[in-house]
Amino acid sequence: LRTCRDIRYPINLHNERRAMEILLEIASRALSKYPTSLARDRADLRDEVAYPKYSNVRNAKLQVRGEKEVLHHFALWARTAVHVIDVLLLELESERRLAAGVGHSSSLNRGGANARGANQNEELGYDYVIQAMEDDDDCHSTILRYCSDVLGAVRRDELNRIASSAMGSSA
Repeated sequence: LRTCRDIRYPINLHNERRAMEILLEIASRALSKYPTSLARDRADLRDEVAYPKYSNVRNAKLQVRGEKEVLHHFALWARTAVHVIDVLLLELESERRLAAGVGHSSSLNRGGANARGANQNEELGYDYVIQAMEDDDDCHSTILRYCSDVLGAVRRDELNRIASSAMGSSA
């Protein structure tokens, strides 16, 4: 890797989870240093008497509100990513156990859908979580794209690695 622009793929899920935990800590620490909450700033800005349009006090409040909105976005991204990574880690561990115990290929097909269907609690799976995020109008597109594209690529590679390992051990 030459620069940070060359980074397109996580080193591994545990490393990515820790990076997201650190991002959440940084955002939370920064937010805690503000004397007021984002909700308070929004309420204050509705008061055009105390915060008249085009005034320095209003512009300063708008600036601080914007900073907090960015920090809240990154905190939400980090919390969501940690949740999705936890789902992935559980799913992959289950696949590893199944592949090791049964000695044949993974129960998940290449598209990622659970072949056992109703026998599993699909609400705990990656596909279910991503679909729920897609259906949620409040889920920001950058968070969804990161979880579906970046974490989904890691998932796909790990499932292929598990299936290859199972095929190699059964041969």
